[in-house]
Amino acid sequence: MNRGSDTILRISPSRAEVLVEQEENGVISRKSIAPDTLAQCLLSSRYDDEVHATGFLPEGCFAAVMAPKHTWYFIRYPELYADISYCGTEYPHFPLPRLVFGFQYLIREKKVVKSCLCVVKDERLTPETPLFIYPFSNVHGDSSICLGNNALPVYKDPARLHTLAAYILRFPNNNDLYSRSHNKLDLEYRDLLEQLKGKEPSVYYTGVLKEKRQTLKDFLNIARR
Repeated sequence: MNRGSDTILRISPSRAEVLVEQEENGVISRKSIAPDTLAQCLLSSRYDDEVHATGFLPEGCFAAVMAPKHTWYFIRYPELYADISYCGTEYPHFPLPRLVFGFQYLIREKKVVKSCLCVVKDERLTPETPLFIYPFSNVHGDSSICLGNNALPVYKDPARLHTLAAYILRFPNNNDLYSRSHNKLDLEYRDLLEQLKGKEPSVYYTGVLKEKRQTLKDFLNIARR
């Protein structure tokens, strides 16, 4: 090291300041800087040439948020019909509004630890796509899905996560977290199902769904909570 041009940092926690001392050819100069200035200097000088690949994404995945220990996958469910059940009654090929799922996947454990669901306007997805209140049961107000005693499969390959949405929709439905105030028809659960069976999915957007006053951008923020 060339001793002719050294820089010494003296940090004073009590005064919340950093003293920069420079020596060049025997001449010493000192100046005080704010800790934020030092932090920005260090961050801007960092060089990172690592490449972080997502690997193959699940079908319908339109966003992924990667963290050191987990990844959030956001999937636009491609179907507008599903075979569902309510209190022992089967409703095959039942119409659905357009759904978006979010899955928090633990990379090391290879399992999903949190599942979320929202209803979006049936259009090309953008951050400003409007959200609607989920009109059925088993979804909390924060969009997280109540799985009850149902165990989720282990997914060694996260590219298969698109199958989890259909798996969840097949769970038996009951009145947990259901409210007639969540649909414009003000119907109890069974009455709502009977009213909707055999209809086109577009019926949700003409007289069933209530707006949530949020957008898809708000739903994606669950990955940052």
